Amino acid sequence: MGFHVSLTKHKGQYALRKLYHESPRLICVLYTAPTCGPCRTLKPILNKVIDEFNTHVHYVEIDIEEDQEIAEAAGIMGTPCVQFFKNKEMIRSVTGVKMKKEYKQFIEENI
Repeated sequence: MGFHVSLTKHKGQYALRKLYHESPRLICVLYTAPTCGPCRTLKPILNKVIDEFNTHVHYVEIDIEEDQEIAEAAGIMGTPCVQFFKNKEMIRSVTGVKMKKEYKQFIEENI
């Protein structure tokens, strides 16, 4: 399935670039790597949070090994890292794994 702005969950730099420029929603970007153990812990947590805010948030997963260029441009030094964007501005960057309620509270405050 290809990219469509009406979908909530996306993967890759193409989706991130399109959403960054076109979406009025809060954008949650997870930078991950295949060998990252904490990333495997964080993905289901973020997926549950995103499901709760389905039509108010876009979620983009970036594999830093596949999309090195965008990870470097975003200043990603390690994984997992979650960045939130709104109106073409990064409003928060979170490294490591946090509790579900922390992500949920931040999203509630910024949608």
